[in-house]
Amino acid sequence: MPRKKKVTLKVIAQKLGLSVYTVSKALRGLPGMSEETRKEVIQLARRLGYLTKDQENSLIFEGIPRLAVKQRRFLLVTSSDVSLSPSIQQLFQGLKERLFEHGHKIELALMPESLTAQHFQSWVEQEGLLFSDGLFITALIPEPLESMLLELKLPRILLNFPPVGSKVDSVIWDVYDATRQSVQYLAANGHSRILYCGDANKTRGYKLRWHAFVEAMKERGVQAREEDHLIHMPMSQEQWVDALKRQMERMKPTALMCATESNLPWIFYACSEIGWQIPHDISLVALDHIRSRFIPGVTHPVLLMKETGYRAADRMLWRMANPHLPYEHIRLQGPFFEGDTVKKLQPDR
Repeated sequence: MPRKKKVTLKVIAQKLGLSVYTVSKALRGLPGMSEETRKEVIQLARRLGYLTKDQENSLIFEGIPRLAVKQRRFLLVTSSDVSLSPSIQQLFQGLKERLFEHGHKIELALMPESLTAQHFQSWVEQEGLLFSDGLFITALIPEPLESMLLELKLPRILLNFPPVGSKVDSVIWDVYDATRQSVQYLAANGHSRILYCGDANKTRGYKLRWHAFVEAMKERGVQAREEDHLIHMPMSQEQWVDALKRQMERMKPTALMCATESNLPWIFYACSEIGWQIPHDISLVALDHIRSRFIPGVTHPVLLMKETGYRAADRMLWRMANPHLPYEHIRLQGPFFEGDTVKKLQPDR
């Protein structure tokens, strides 16, 4: 009986008319090619049963079956009003790429902002949640509805910090560590009068950022009182900008910490309104910042959103293969991007 020919990078490259180097880069997720080319390489490699050593080791370590017996369909459940945010888009891209490597697919299930618990079951049926193979549940979903999602009899991965005692695996970028890194970096540059800007009540993640800020400031001998920071969000954006301007003029901070990505442009606007320049008059660190050409160079901790998608996909497949093992809560820690919005203060300031 003839032996089956071993699948190598060279075999894949020849079939696609590419170089071995390009095929290798595609399978390792490195830049330097179109997404269409990368997709063709990954698709052919999967069809031929080829895995890199890292992929094989990962599957062995995670206890994930090497070959999928069928294509599975997963859903990413997110609130409709944030579905286009950079964070959600990166998260979805990470999930999609990683699940595609295993031969599966994922789609969005948008939860209307106006959805109530009374109409939850109708929405579940409309979106076909119970006909999916598993759910990935994002943050910013109201807690009553999140609780109802967690009660569904499906494999679930929470892309958020978990509620106390929840019976679900969770994967999330570590905003607690990111906040402490930010305070540490500002302190190392001479800043102790730091004004925190961001909702401290809307989600568990937002609450955790504020608590991390309070603890990090306390360790440096500074008491962070709620009334000295902008942590309660007014009804309109104009009210928020006015409140920030009043707080800046009253507290005379040397640095701002923006805890919510949507507020970043308004911080720049408020500073221009009172004639303060960043970083000449006031420094800035943005916790949620996605680097872009519109506001380049902002100093920020790197939140591993796309990587969270990769990790969550692996965790879902692991959970499906190991349904009776204990739940785990995974936080991904990232590095710090120094940027150009923090000014080093002189010791006497």
